[in-house]
Parts: sequence; structure tokens; C-alpha cells
Amino acid sequence: MDVLINILTDSFQEGLVWAIMALGIFISFRVLNFADLTSEGTLTLGAAIAAALIIKGVNPVLATLIAFLGGMFAGIITGLLHTKLKIPGILAGIITMTGLYSVNLRVMGKASLYIGENKTVFSYINMLFDDRALSKTVTALLVVIIVFLILYWFFGTEIGMSIRTTGMNQKMSKSLGINTDLMIILGLALANGLVALSGSLIAQKMNSSNMDIGKGTIVIGLASIIIGEAIIGKKTFKVWLFAIIVGSFVYQLLIAIAINLLGMNPNDLKLLQAILVAIILGTPLITKMIKDRKVNKELRSC
Repeated sequence: MDVLINILTDSFQEGLVWAIMALGIFISFRVLNFADLTSEGTLTLGAAIAAALIIKGVNPVLATLIAFLGGMFAGIITGLLHTKLKIPGILAGIITMTGLYSVNLRVMGKASLYIGENKTVFSYINMLFDDRALSKTVTALLVVIIVFLILYWFFGTEIGMSIRTTGMNQKMSKSLGINTDLMIILGLALANGLVALSGSLIAQKMNSSNMDIGKGTIVIGLASIIIGEAIIGKKTFKVWLFAIIVGSFVYQLLIAIAINLLGMNPNDLKLLQAILVAIILGTPLITKMIKDRKVNKELRSC
């Protein structure tokens, strides 16, 4: 029983931190309908910036905000490559992601950084609770609530609605007088800013940053989105945002169960993630095929 409780609490904490990343992936893949691979490098960028600045004595809140801005800048680069140089979205993301590898190494100065006993954003709540795990969970929950409220407000504004419209139909958006290039750039900037913000929190939670921290970012984000949509749905934009957060928690829970209860080797985690996403993505088609077969059988019997 204690093991199950620990799995639930750890998964909830992990789910909150990674939910911010999933919300960023949601903006690019779902809202903008843009297959952005920049996120693989942006998450590491956020972790690298936060860790490097905190080690140098910068206030952790300020370091986290700078990490967010760093992620936004990376998103802007991808947006400019796509809109101004007419490079396909996937290739634009790959180009930025490739460049970020060297940037991240420059920022950290080496392959990994250890924050040590330096103060992090989790330290403030830790002053109220004499429990590091609880303080991390409360801090992550507060950040997720703030991000959720800001996103809900922002996408209800004229600019936010223009970004959503651009993602749904660029030609129609242009006919309505919307600057679609600018909306794509803004959307990618916000998406990658959130991914970097998540990376900064992950680094502070782990008390370290390394070059491998961003691997599998898109897979984790997409899995969280699809799981959330399947469980909660997407009737309204507010529900859709909440679904992503729930999906992130459920995804982390599934991974934790596979490792802790089923005894799966952590080295096989990436394989499990790939299989899980493939199953989730293929489920709608499989379900449709089963329904079609039933319908055909009924028609034949008639």
C-alpha cells in the first residue's frame, strides 16, 4: 500500500512539472497545427540556463524567467526560418534543435551541471513545509495553476484567438486580415518558452542539468496530450487545457507503474514510451476498423 501511495505522489509531482512542457507541445502541435521539433533542444536550454544562472548566484525566480525567455527566443528562430525563409516546419525545427545542442553546451560549459545546495524556486515553499517532496509538489502545482490561468486568458484575447484561427485555417485567417506569419512566430515563441520553463523546473527539481534531459520531449508531450484528450475530452478550450495536465499525470503514472510494479528495466524506458505513443496514436484507427467490421457484418446479415 505504501509503495502505491509513493507511486501516486511521485507521479503527481512529475506530472505537474512535465505538464508545463506538454502545454507547450500542445500549443505548437494542436493549436498551431505545427510539427515543431525545436522542443527537444528547448527543454535542455531551459534547464541549462536555470542551472548555470543559479550556480552563479542569480535569484532562482529570475533565472527561471530568463530560461523562459531563452525558450521563446528559440521558438522565434524556428518561426522566422519557417515564415521568412519558407523552410518547412519540421526542417526549421530540426535546424534550430541542432543549433541548440552547441548553445546548450556553451551555456553549461560542460555536459552536466550540479546545482548543489544553491537555492531554487522550490526553496521558498520549503520554508513553510519541512518536507522537500511536499514543497516541490506545492510549488509545481502553483506554477501549473498560474500557467493554466494565463493561457486560458491569453487565448481568449484577440491575439490568442488569431493564433488559434491561424492554426485552424491559414488561408481563411489571411482573408480576415490576420498576419499569419506573426501569429506563427508568436505561437512558437510561447510554446517553446513553456517547454524551457518546464526544463528549468525539472533541472531545479533534479538539482542538476545535463545534455540528455530533453531527449524524448516530443514523445512525452504527445502522449500526455492524447491520453488527456481520451480521458477528459476537448469540449471547450478550458477543458482541453485541463485535459493536457491530467494526461501528463496519467502518463507519468503509467511509466512509474511499469518500472516500480512491473519491474521494467529503466534502460528500456524510451522503448516503452515509443510503444505507448504508437498504441495511443493507433487506437482510434483500430477502434474505427472494429466498428466498420461490425457494421459490415450487420449489413450482410440483413
